[in-house]
Amino acid sequence: MLGCCLLLGLGGCARMSPTEEREPWRRQAEVSCLKSGAVKEGASVAMTKAIEGPGACGIDYPLRVAALGETTLMGFAEESVTPRPATVAPAATLACPLVSALERFVSDAVQPAAARWFGQPVVSIKQISAYSCRGMNEVPGARISEHAFGNALDIAAFTLADGHTISVKDGWRGTPAEQGFLHDVQEAACGLFTTVLAPGSNSYHEDHMHLDLMRRSGRRSICQPAALPGEAASFRAGGHRQL
Repeated sequence: MLGCCLLLGLGGCARMSPTEEREPWRRQAEVSCLKSGAVKEGASVAMTKAIEGPGACGIDYPLRVAALGETTLMGFAEESVTPRPATVAPAATLACPLVSALERFVSDAVQPAAARWFGQPVVSIKQISAYSCRGMNEVPGARISEHAFGNALDIAAFTLADGHTISVKDGWRGTPAEQGFLHDVQEAACGLFTTVLAPGSNSYHEDHMHLDLMRRSGRRSICQPAALPGEAASFRAGGHRQL
């Protein structure tokens, strides 16, 4: 669990830009997540210094994440059931709520899909954008991105225990097993995140999968391209598990 000394500091106020502020719910969500114990600090997750600005950008209690998803290896070809997180390369700076969702995503979606399609675990996840003070899709003048609050992660590839790397760019239309794995992962992600954008959603997301927890009116969510029920199962019917 996060150290008591860190939790005692949650009552303090972070200094904000005099001209622009983050929405209050963001800090409240971070505090609630940290106090809940949903994210555990350790060798893979460490709290770092607050990020303040410019403007509304920043994270009150940023976490440096080097690995995600401690999972038992039941269902894999190997016999070991020792918890093994997947490394995040490079390490990502994120806010606690997203880290909590990503832990569930890797343990409950990524690893079961890897077991189903390849009979081995994912040992590394390549990310290409975590915290970044910028507009959406890095377009000048665009609405501020969830990346600017550590509330989004872009995943470009997954590497298996045998060294095989499944890139989102190539695997989305790759072998039946790669397609099945990535479609399973995206379908599950749409139930855990409020925004999921993958190849086929728009030209900005042809080489990665974007995941975030953006809050919208009416609790609306976006899952693009639409994850059709049973779509991944169609790949299973035509493909086979690779061992």
